[in-house]
Amino acid sequence: MDYIRSLGPLVLDHRFRRLKDALLQAADALYRQYGHECRPRWTSTLLLLEREGTLPVTAIAARLRLTHPAVIGITDEMLTAGFIRESADKKDARRRLVALTPKARRALPELQRLWAALADAQRERFSKAGCDIVAVLDQVDDSLAARSLVDDVTSRLARSKKRAYKALAVIGMLALAPLSAGAQHRPSVVIPAIADSLVNGYIYEQTARTLADSLHARLRAGAYDGLSGHALAESVTVMFRRITRDGHLGLRFAGRPAGVQPVRVRRPPETPTGANAGSAFGFERVEILAGNIGYIDLRGFSDAPEALKWADSLMASLAHVRALIIDVGQNRGGGPQMVRLLSTYLFDRRVHLVSSFMRGLDAPRERWTLDCVSGSRLATIPVYILTSRRTISAPESFVFGLKAQQRITIVGEPTGGGGHFGDIVSLPDGFSMFLPRGRTFDPRTNAGWEVTGIQPDVAVPYAEALATAIARIRRD
Repeated sequence: MDYIRSLGPLVLDHRFRRLKDALLQAADALYRQYGHECRPRWTSTLLLLEREGTLPVTAIAARLRLTHPAVIGITDEMLTAGFIRESADKKDARRRLVALTPKARRALPELQRLWAALADAQRERFSKAGCDIVAVLDQVDDSLAARSLVDDVTSRLARSKKRAYKALAVIGMLALAPLSAGAQHRPSVVIPAIADSLVNGYIYEQTARTLADSLHARLRAGAYDGLSGHALAESVTVMFRRITRDGHLGLRFAGRPAGVQPVRVRRPPETPTGANAGSAFGFERVEILAGNIGYIDLRGFSDAPEALKWADSLMASLAHVRALIIDVGQNRGGGPQMVRLLSTYLFDRRVHLVSSFMRGLDAPRERWTLDCVSGSRLATIPVYILTSRRTISAPESFVFGLKAQQRITIVGEPTGGGGHFGDIVSLPDGFSMFLPRGRTFDPRTNAGWEVTGIQPDVAVPYAEALATAIARIRRD
């Protein structure tokens, strides 16, 4: 029996993911069979660039209705394969413009013949099942645009008087909030959903199957009987860590359908003021210390366009310091664009920082510094990075890339060891799971920092790291 089918419309998102994976695998097999370098997820970007010429990444994301990081990933792959070229926007040096290369244009005629045959075959499959798939998708898109699924389900629940509990719908047709205390946190539903998500997405497939087998065995043995909420999440997470030592992989319970979180907006001041010019977008403190030493206390790496502009303005305020200290000891994560931007300021050339590999990719994806930044680079001054055991994920990626280039001196404690990246998977009954799907590593050595963390060059307690770095700068 197909367990996912048995759940019916509750897990339509999962059914669509399985269908998407099958279609992508078929397309990828056809590309290989006919000798094309193209990858399935490039198709819409290729067609858009063929039609409209040079475009900024932000415009591609808007036209294709994809997230900015997703388009960055696609265009990075296309750049590596020689299908696009990139350039800086003359009006805004931070913006990345991309266009098709002659290589891509030469490949298009054959690709378009293959796409036509593939489209006909896919349409025929759905037609035989009694569905005009494109028309149906158009209708559903229009319906969701007119009225969100959240509003629809919320109205249905508000009309219902059968339960005293209020419920919300998970965005994207995922798990519904529990309707009764007895059915609130059901291991018999949650555990198989976790196992299925692992097998379909965890970075190491064999490890994923081992975890899934362990989950099913423990469920059959009654290990999760009587557990719910945070207790169930803790029990599953402990098992994950015992088998994998993966610091990212873990089950969470939010007490609401996973993914429905309050929205918080933090606005920066228009211009830096006072001794501390940071205080926004993760920049907790930015100032010039005695002796003309720049100091940045960075608590998060925001990829918001406003955050990148804010970072440019702060780096401009540090343009003439004789040394720079970047404190990521209390930084717990963020996105890759801020990592690339800040790293670029520390080199006088384009540098290959790290590579990353994600399950489902044929080859690693490279992360380079940007072609240009709007302000003066700090390529020749000493740079010290302060770390702690709480430094994990994106700040580790930042530190690791700079360390691989021997650009920094690390002062403090070993980092947390979160070298995997992924996303949050929504699960039934208010649970969610961070699912690592890839790893970042030094392409020259294949070494990463998962579990082990990044070791400091000068090992001191984090509380002493700033004073130690200042003393070393003044001594040197």
